Amino acid sequence: GLATRLVRAVAAGIRERGETPFLHTAAANTAAIRLYESIGFTLRRRPSFMAVRAPGGRGNTTAKFS
Repeated sequence: GLATRLVRAVAAGIRERGETPFLHTAAANTAAIRLYESIGFTLRRRPSFMAVRAPGGRGNTTAKFS
């Protein structure tokens, strides 16, 4: 469908620049994972992610990947 064509086109453009395309998605987003795997993406690692709100901040967050 449209999502498959879009992801393939974007990934091809990234590869044409000599770079490696990669994606992040939530582990619970199984539909996206199936789509990405059907296109040829593979699971490399499961990063942990934490988002925290700055003290007194409204909508400001700091994100940390590990």
